[in-house]
Amino acid sequence: MRPRKLAGQIAGILVLSAGMFAAPSGAQQSLVHILSPSAGTVARPGQTITVAVAADASVEKLALIGQRPLGVGRILAGGAPGIMARGQGQSLPIQFQVRIPADAQPGTYRVTAMGRVSGGEVESEAVTIDVEKSEEPVRIWAEPALIHFVKVGDEIPVRVLGAFADGSNGELTKSSKTAFTSADPRVATVSASGMVTAVGPGKTTIEARTPTSDYSIPVRVP
Repeated sequence: MRPRKLAGQIAGILVLSAGMFAAPSGAQQSLVHILSPSAGTVARPGQTITVAVAADASVEKLALIGQRPLGVGRILAGGAPGIMARGQGQSLPIQFQVRIPADAQPGTYRVTAMGRVSGGEVESEAVTIDVEKSEEPVRIWAEPALIHFVKVGDEIPVRVLGAFADGSNGELTKSSKTAFTSADPRVATVSASGMVTAVGPGKTTIEARTPTSDYSIPVRVP
């Protein structure tokens, strides 16, 4: 495919996807849905995954959109080579390939099938892909390493980073393997995503844990 034509198709997909992240209606899901992989499937950075999409024959310009940094899927089977296809009916799914960038940070990313019918746009229910490194970090640390709140009610996000045996570093904040706990929720709480909230005066620690390492962050609330 010529680069200029491909760029135009991608631009069209981006226009199509704009404003299409509301929960899909039952009618939309009956026209297009993702058959595989199942939600929560684990994949590795650098890996290519295959996504099977079933779409009604009325669906035109069907595309697969991955949450950044996954990008746009390419057709593997069931349609002409490229990034957009036409629905072939529920019994004839179209297979897309999505390559996970080698530098993708661990975390869950949404993949959604989108298309057009005569009445407008349709989209599938999103499927999440859990991107995780195959190896565990040899040590982890957090930023900030110390939290000193100004007042109750303030919030500060925590980032967890890890060092690996091959000498590389990477962020682990959104990894499904990273867990946060507060030693004293009466002083400060922490969400699953690492957002720390000051609750009451005192001192405590926030613990960040992975399967092989842990790190303590001192917290003070005046």
